[in-house]
Amino acid sequence: MRNAWTFIAGLMFAGFVMLWSAPAAVLMMVLAASGGHVNLFHAFSGESLFGAREVDGRLEARMVNVTFRPMMLVLPGDPRPRRLLLRLEVMDSDVFDGSNQGLGRVRLDAWPLDQSVDLMHPPLYTLVVPGRQALLDDSGMMNVANGNRHSAYSLSSGQWLFDYDGTFASFAIEGEQRRYLAAAAADDEMPPGSVAVVSYAGPQGLITRLLVTSPDTTRARLLRTSVSLIRPTVRVDPAGGRWVDLAMPAGTIRVPMLGDTLDIRRAEVPVGLALAEFKSWK
Repeated sequence: MRNAWTFIAGLMFAGFVMLWSAPAAVLMMVLAASGGHVNLFHAFSGESLFGAREVDGRLEARMVNVTFRPMMLVLPGDPRPRRLLLRLEVMDSDVFDGSNQGLGRVRLDAWPLDQSVDLMHPPLYTLVVPGRQALLDDSGMMNVANGNRHSAYSLSSGQWLFDYDGTFASFAIEGEQRRYLAAAAADDEMPPGSVAVVSYAGPQGLITRLLVTSPDTTRARLLRTSVSLIRPTVRVDPAGGRWVDLAMPAGTIRVPMLGDTLDIRRAEVPVGLALAEFKSWK
């Protein structure tokens, strides 16, 4: 009997608490909806996961990594840096596949962080590209690896900047503006004799591209295989001029800079190669 009375008393106490707490909860919801002084978090959730299974005696694994990062970035048309929230999702469809080709996806979403309610609106942009690895660079770029090809995208707009094989050069010009120099092997669908595409870009967009060619198509195909070995460098001559050097097996291409662009009219190109401005790729 004592246990029964204890149970009944517990129910009465719980009802009493709910009677007084329910209006308070409703009041908090009303205040939040009407702009009251209740501070609520506008939040996102992101799930990282790893799963494995056996298929025909072979172990397959899938991995998804989600990360959030706030960054100060200069947006197109706005000289003032703004705070953005970046959500990066990298999906690897088969972790143990060594070919590293076409088995992943990278997604990047960006929201402004001027006010907390900005997170309730659609993102400024959403970028979805193939890739199995992605890195958000402090200089305002996202680098994506898809097989042997790497691509750089602007964190300010999600715009594609350039492709590169191997490494790219990063340097500052007047006013500490960041600039990038990269080389990528020419694609098979490009005109015969194409060797490499040289890209000169900034964090907000591509500035110019140059095409390295050879009249000997057989030699051009051989040179393409060595583009990943190119290490673009930037040097300053005794007169204070800035030059871009691209060391290739066929010789070093040297291009002077004119302001914030590459001056191909004064470029020094090894015999058997040619250099021209290129606008029609990608």
